[in-house]
Amino acid sequence: MKKHILAAAVISVFIWSLPASAREITVLLKQRVTQASIGGQSVVLTDARGMYTKPFNGTFKASYSNGAMKAGKVTYKLPVTMKSASGVIVDGVKYKGSLVIEKNSNGLNLVNKVDVEEYLKGVLKSEMSPTWPKEALKAQAVLARTYTLAGKRHGNYDLCDETHCQVYRGTADESPNITQAVNETKGQILTYGGAAAQTFFFSDSGGMTTSSEAVWGGAIPYLKPKADPVPSGSPNKTWKTQLTMAQVGSKLNAAGVGVGTLKSLRPYKRDKSGRIEQIELKGSAGTKIISGDKFRNAVGASVVKSTLFEFNRQSAYKVSTESVVKPAANVVQIPKQNASPAQNTQIAGMPESDADKLYWMAKNNVFTMRELLSMIGNDTKYPEYVAEGLARMAKMKTQPAKASSPKPAKTAATVTVTETSASALSMDGTSAKTVVMYGRGYGHGVGFPQWTAKALAEAGWDYKRMLEYYFAGTKLETR
Repeated sequence: MKKHILAAAVISVFIWSLPASAREITVLLKQRVTQASIGGQSVVLTDARGMYTKPFNGTFKASYSNGAMKAGKVTYKLPVTMKSASGVIVDGVKYKGSLVIEKNSNGLNLVNKVDVEEYLKGVLKSEMSPTWPKEALKAQAVLARTYTLAGKRHGNYDLCDETHCQVYRGTADESPNITQAVNETKGQILTYGGAAAQTFFFSDSGGMTTSSEAVWGGAIPYLKPKADPVPSGSPNKTWKTQLTMAQVGSKLNAAGVGVGTLKSLRPYKRDKSGRIEQIELKGSAGTKIISGDKFRNAVGASVVKSTLFEFNRQSAYKVSTESVVKPAANVVQIPKQNASPAQNTQIAGMPESDADKLYWMAKNNVFTMRELLSMIGNDTKYPEYVAEGLARMAKMKTQPAKASSPKPAKTAATVTVTETSASALSMDGTSAKTVVMYGRGYGHGVGFPQWTAKALAEAGWDYKRMLEYYFAGTKLETR
């Protein structure tokens, strides 16, 4: 692997954020439709030629016709902008802002152009109940605003109105409590490195969140495993799912990740939170290892509610935090001699080239990503860096799990960090005709657990403290 390829791999891990500057956003409501009912009060239509209508009230049917929009006997050149004094209506749903009607293949795209603060008032209800404590709602408002402004998530548009973007149902989902939460946090977003942070949220952690790297493969410094400070009252704190092996196999095959007739399932690797990071599938077409996230989505995210599950049992689940002394992020200690061939052959799964080895080591927590960045471009020193990594790995293997020696003092070359881990869950698989999964939590597990936010607010935490805990290293800024 050349140095520029290694650099690109690392940069793709870190550069996920874009500046949050725009206040007005675009939300795709309808895509490639041939007709829709639109309107409002004091409606004015303006088309691409500058032709416009006098203000009128009511709704009308807009249809796609030969590359243009037709309303009654009038043909409008696309794109068409519709403004209304009291919000635009699209198929019976009212939205604040304006409506832009654009051509898409042989149909129309209907796009809501709206101020981000007004948009958020129609979003939060789909994420949190308006009856929940105000501090939890304020935290969700900041996260939803940051998520919205972190970059375009749906092609040329900032967002769509569905779950994979953010569910948006216009003014129908507004409420006094949500409006207050949005207003009291107006303009506030989380930033990292001067750009909008990546703020993921989900329903219930089951007791502990996980890292972005474990779920999606991209390491983001502020998305690390975090133990919930208080237990939540979530209805999905624990759950049980039962399917036949044939049903699971059919769903995997339909998603393109199956192995023919499925015969067995087995956790292959768990992350620090205990979630299944990789799962082994065995079937008539062979053996395959896929990510736990891919397995969950293939079988059904509402069926396998999280990847924090076991087969045929529910073990005790405990989380803990401990202080660990590690080399400072910008310091790489280089040994005087290379590792022996014997050491190299002991590491299963390590790539052959030195550049690949370094990236592999960073992904396996031997080097921090900042250390890896400092190595890029120093090709002649790659063998020395690899030797340092092997020395660290050897130390990891030989060091007792609970060392009794005193902790080393902080120096310019070390830093004390807090790590979170969970007790080991069962690695047993199943080959039974009926697959029984016992699990905890609901959602992907990265970032902010909403049911825990409710419990924290009830315990006296304000929204700033919640955000600081789950997104450590980010800044709360007003833009």
